[in-house]
Amino acid sequence: MVAFIKNYSLPVIKKKFILLYLLNVTDIIFTVLLLQTGYFQEANILMAKALNNPLLSLLLKIILPAVLLIYIYKQIKDADSSQLRASNVAVNISLTIYSLVNLSHLVWTILFFVLFLQC
Repeated sequence: MVAFIKNYSLPVIKKKFILLYLLNVTDIIFTVLLLQTGYFQEANILMAKALNNPLLSLLLKIILPAVLLIYIYKQIKDADSSQLRASNVAVNISLTIYSLVNLSHLVWTILFFVLFLQC
């Protein structure tokens, strides 16, 4: 695992981009599910407004990130070693944040259903 985190080769960064995208998608899925319970609200002020419009939320959380990650990946294909290292740090930070957000969503989902099933 540590080797994966430290590795900043282009193929590994591509895998990290895919993982980042999947975490982004699971974030919106968890968010929508938790919002439908009526006990939760979106913490991100910008996304809170976008979630009122399903098409806009789809664009912001599914399509736009995919386009941006593809664009960034194409740009870093020509990057030198120091640029790849810097990209790796940024991707690792993003992966950590999204992992924590998804872990939080998962915990709240489990707690909600455990409490709901007890009632």
